[in-house]
Amino acid sequence: MNILCINGSPKSDGTTAFVMDRVTESLTSVGFVCKRYCLGEMEIEYCLGCRKCESDNRCVHDDDMNILYSEIKACDGVLIGSPSYWGDITGQLKVFIDRSLHLCNTRTGKSILPHGKFAGSIAVRSGELDAENLRIIQTLEHYFRHLDMNPLVRLSVTGASRPADVAANEALMKKLNKFGSHLKKEIEKSRESVTQ
Repeated sequence: MNILCINGSPKSDGTTAFVMDRVTESLTSVGFVCKRYCLGEMEIEYCLGCRKCESDNRCVHDDDMNILYSEIKACDGVLIGSPSYWGDITGQLKVFIDRSLHLCNTRTGKSILPHGKFAGSIAVRSGELDAENLRIIQTLEHYFRHLDMNPLVRLSVTGASRPADVAANEALMKKLNKFGSHLKKEIEKSRESVTQ
């Protein structure tokens, strides 16, 4: 199975990237094939609100979102991670979501994406409380549902200002190392519930 992993951070070497590196390693170890992108390294213009995409399922911008559109269509699942910026997703990730308008189900009641994709959310913050991360996860799951994706897994990482904070947290590292097997189980459960 192919998973598109999107780091919503402006930085490709920060704490969220470190978490996603460990998660990607775990996914690969149990047989998933992962492609990773960092939004901070991509040229993505703001949505103009012109709504032209609603008539031809294409955005008027010709930029790196075209790469991500192709990857979203081709993959089996999408995993998105974001650090907490003022208790919410990053600006880069908000622009990415805005630019996904023509993929979503709000206009026709059905996404233009192939049915059956799964999704997962990762939120990372330096503070200790989960409340901010829950808000980020809810935003991502709202996005996934509008693309008719099934949000199967979520991960909240707290107390992590730097990659070293994650590496020093033994319980968290175990969770990251088991992420792949956890997702595999959730996919199996999801398939069983569909067939019952």
